[in-house]
Amino acid sequence: MTEAEIYQGLGEVFREVFGDAAPPLRAELSAEDVPGWDSVKMVNIILAVEQHFSVRLRSREVDKLRNVGDLATLVQSKQAG
Repeated sequence: MTEAEIYQGLGEVFREVFGDAAPPLRAELSAEDVPGWDSVKMVNIILAVEQHFSVRLRSREVDKLRNVGDLATLVQSKQAG
């Protein structure tokens, strides 16, 4: 899966979680940049990512995520694995 396809899928996930308030995605985007992106939203994002991409993300992997770019890289590594 290409990086563009991953970002497209992540865009769908973010629209599902945030609705019309979904932010435009960029690699450096983090929870600090988005109003309403709290721990509950993060759980919803992770669950939606797992379902959308058919991957399993471990809590220790999620704990290391700092931005959307980290999430995209993690999804890509899971897809390759």
